[in-house]
Amino acid sequence: MSEQQSVALQLAVQLMRRESPTPDDGNCQLFIARKLAPLGFVQVSVNVGGITNSIYAREGEKEGVLAFAGHTDVVPTGPVEAWDFPPFDAVVQDGILHGRGAQDMKGGIACWMAAVMQLCSTFEPLPTLQILITSDEEGDSVDGTVRIVEYLQAENKLPDAVIVGEPSSSKQVGDVIRRGRRGVVQVAMTFNGKQGHSAYPDDADNAIHQAMQPLADIASIDWGEAVDGFPATSCQITNLNAGTGATNVIPGVAETFLDIRYNPTNSFEAIQARIQQCCEGVDVNLDFRHEAQVFSTPDGKFLDMVCDAIQSTTGITTNRDTGGGTSDGRFLAAAGVPVAELGLTNSTIHQVNEQVAVHELDILTDIYTKIITTFEA
Repeated sequence: MSEQQSVALQLAVQLMRRESPTPDDGNCQLFIARKLAPLGFVQVSVNVGGITNSIYAREGEKEGVLAFAGHTDVVPTGPVEAWDFPPFDAVVQDGILHGRGAQDMKGGIACWMAAVMQLCSTFEPLPTLQILITSDEEGDSVDGTVRIVEYLQAENKLPDAVIVGEPSSSKQVGDVIRRGRRGVVQVAMTFNGKQGHSAYPDDADNAIHQAMQPLADIASIDWGEAVDGFPATSCQITNLNAGTGATNVIPGVAETFLDIRYNPTNSFEAIQARIQQCCEGVDVNLDFRHEAQVFSTPDGKFLDMVCDAIQSTTGITTNRDTGGGTSDGRFLAAAGVPVAELGLTNSTIHQVNEQVAVHELDILTDIYTKIITTFEA
């Protein structure tokens, strides 16, 4: 194992041993600041609403500004007794690093830091580097990366491109990058009826019955085909709650929830109109939430450079994908910054016994190193 590769593992272990269930940072960003300060990185805190946000910046010796974006918060562990090792002990055994944040995404942060530390020690000319870290990615994402982007916009310091360190890879590191993501629309629906005794339905109005036809119509909407490298738009009814618990009471209220993932053929306004159309003539309250804009980085110089770096390092031909859920890349893309998500494999993210192979840290560090050295604005 080379010195560069061992640094990635050491950093990952130290980050993972700092407990940081969202939105807690667990002093991870202070740790990062102390590691990067000797390399010329200056930390700016953009803390809002109890969320810890940091921008680490180092002026470069050549043109261009390349950013890395990530998060130090992790999802809750679930039942600790179900883990093979304590989730925040960061145990390394038989070439596997075990613990919460191994894949998502303290391992990715460690790889970028290791690449930067190695490159700075060689005095190689580098672009200006920014590292954008939040503790509000796994939570509400209200006061996290979006606030960092607002600060960079106000200071006229947006990067020329950004690598988001989310675990994008499938079977081996570098086989998939996310060049975009579908948008997200969520709808809370409350159907209103009149509660009553089930033996006297003429004196009541069953809210479940009110909901049945609109929900059937919504479930049968044809949202169109996959397009421009995106999966087809999908609409799922994820919750349906009604009734008092008694078997002889007609419910007066039925609450349901829609989760819609849309591609560029749809828009928030069009989705809203179609849902409203399905609910015409029904007493229902609709609360539409546009949680995420669809975005896509077009093919071109930046994505080509990322894929070339992967191929020259690993020999892999990379799939440029837009699948999965949402990421903080959407906030940078909305500001006009080209985004590529590239990180470790994602086989155990958000699961009990999250883990990553140590050799993946080594490979990702090498890829990040190549990206930094070949980046041109």
